[in-house]
Amino acid sequence: MFNFLDRTGLLYFEPVRDLLEAWVSDVPAEARGGIVGNLSSGDDKFYSALWELYLYKVASGSADHVEFHPDVTGTSRHPDFLVHGATSYYLEAVAVGRRPERVATERRLRDVEAVLDRVRVTGVTLNFEHHQVGSKPIRAAKLRDQLLRWIDRLNADDLALQRDEFRPGAHRPTYEFEDEGWYLAFEALPTARGTSRKSPLIGIRGDGRAKGVDNKTGLRRVLDAKSSRYGTSLPYPLVTAIFSNTDFPTRNYDISEALYGLSALPPASVTDHIDLNADGHWRTKTGWRRSHNPNVIVAAGLTLHNLTSVTPTLWTTLEPSARAVADIEWADPVDVSTHDLRTLGRLPALGSLGIDASWCSGVPDFDT
Repeated sequence: MFNFLDRTGLLYFEPVRDLLEAWVSDVPAEARGGIVGNLSSGDDKFYSALWELYLYKVASGSADHVEFHPDVTGTSRHPDFLVHGATSYYLEAVAVGRRPERVATERRLRDVEAVLDRVRVTGVTLNFEHHQVGSKPIRAAKLRDQLLRWIDRLNADDLALQRDEFRPGAHRPTYEFEDEGWYLAFEALPTARGTSRKSPLIGIRGDGRAKGVDNKTGLRRVLDAKSSRYGTSLPYPLVTAIFSNTDFPTRNYDISEALYGLSALPPASVTDHIDLNADGHWRTKTGWRRSHNPNVIVAAGLTLHNLTSVTPTLWTTLEPSARAVADIEWADPVDVSTHDLRTLGRLPALGSLGIDASWCSGVPDFDT
């Protein structure tokens, strides 16, 4: 993303680039280097740095002072921020994105597609579906040659006469590739008759095997990792701020289950811990925990372009004795007394972010 913003000449993206530069310039010089380095790295580090910048802007716009990387007695580790205000609190940023193993899998698949996408053929194109990607790369050139030999054995004229080949459920000539954990399927489709124009070898592609959606595991993973990183006897409450940039949208019910545990009842209606079907960050089958980390903020699907429409949600433990931050004005509190999990409807802190409601209106013109 950074590289694109840095090189694009489209006028639509100028305000985005200018805003990012303004946010960086507002960061104290001693903390700026790490953020700039992450912004210019890969997308995962870019979004982590973007989230830190966002948090600094909204927190400093609503607090007396925001301290970077404060000291904490008893540990050499430093939270991201200490927000001084009516109720001071540590603010720790963390991102939940694509799992590293998924990124590596997609890279291996892209390497195969890059080889196949350079090939042009006549009379036929292929529908490509990847049902399983192996843990090791395959020789994409060898697969390409196998496909071309298979296509040469097809009777393109007969294939073109089969007009029902595009009907859903119709039988199509199929080539299946299975090797060392890879399972790829290719279906032959006719292209226009009477023309010598070459078509891409791969004309249609799909995901193949359907995949389940599980955003709760990633949320639990980062919550577990951050909850005791600085100890549990802290002078101020620890607020974990999660940036959720997952493949599939993170919903409030995902967050609720990760925080309060799984139950048939709304979180606020659970009176007996043994009624839980699965433990949560705060509530478990044996009781409450992590009172030192009483608030969690989640920004799901936040980007530089939708800053005016996405407000991070604010979640608070229900443990009666916990010293929670009563309110954080730039986050939208969630009502956990019903299954609806509705928010207060608080708007984004546009003034703190340095933008107004017209931010990124319109669409980019990629033809200019």
